[in-house]
Amino acid sequence: MQQFYEPSGKFSPISLVFFLVLCVTAFPILGLLYAYCIYNIPFIYINALVAAATGFGVGYFVNKFVIRTGKVRNFGLALILSLLAGFITLYFHWAIWVDLVTGIGASYGTITNPYLQFLNLAADPVTLFGITKEINSVGTWGLSGNSTVNGMFLTAIWAIETIIIVGIATLTASSESKKPFCEKENVWFAEEELHPFDYIEDTGKFLIDLGNGNTQSVENLSKVPTLEQDHSVFTLFTSDHEDSYLTIENKRLKVNSDKLEFEDDE
Repeated sequence: MQQFYEPSGKFSPISLVFFLVLCVTAFPILGLLYAYCIYNIPFIYINALVAAATGFGVGYFVNKFVIRTGKVRNFGLALILSLLAGFITLYFHWAIWVDLVTGIGASYGTITNPYLQFLNLAADPVTLFGITKEINSVGTWGLSGNSTVNGMFLTAIWAIETIIIVGIATLTASSESKKPFCEKENVWFAEEELHPFDYIEDTGKFLIDLGNGNTQSVENLSKVPTLEQDHSVFTLFTSDHEDSYLTIENKRLKVNSDKLEFEDDE
């Protein structure tokens, strides 16, 4: 019996086809929505939430259609595709946002539909980044009535924006490739989250007991009546043709600005 699950590193070639389809459908649409939100919402804190939502959106599409449907069990490939997805979405965002800020869509290129003018700009990265550099030098907005934000400060904000979108997209999608997959049936294991149990204080002893086939530590745990306390979450992965696997996550409650949050330890 294999005590700890290890991904096989395999993947289906169809996952790359799905990725290419997303590159011309979902990612440009997410980039467009993000660009219009950033252009029309003057509040930087709301924009940060929009960036996070965009990252989750990218991660969702990569996870559902590339990792899960494409059966990617290779973490390295999942990581690369997730990173690319985030940057591709951002690239389309830049093409649309620059078009909105400068208003060059009416005169740039030959496409007659003004809503598609950004495609000409997206196809010309030299021009796109040249205009972006000029925008950075003069800026387009300010904070609380102060002078326009530009230069290194604006670059830092753009960098944070990139980290939020690409980082969340990568974390959301790439970790899915590590979940148990049944190579015999060529399907993902069935996943079930069990009722929360007591918080596991001595995780070292708990894991040693499980490794030695001693289930007493598990039997000693009780179900918790409420999630508003320290607890552990057991997620069971089962297959008809292979051993089952268990993921255990400790969740320690902490209060942050009168809001309940948890510290996770998997």
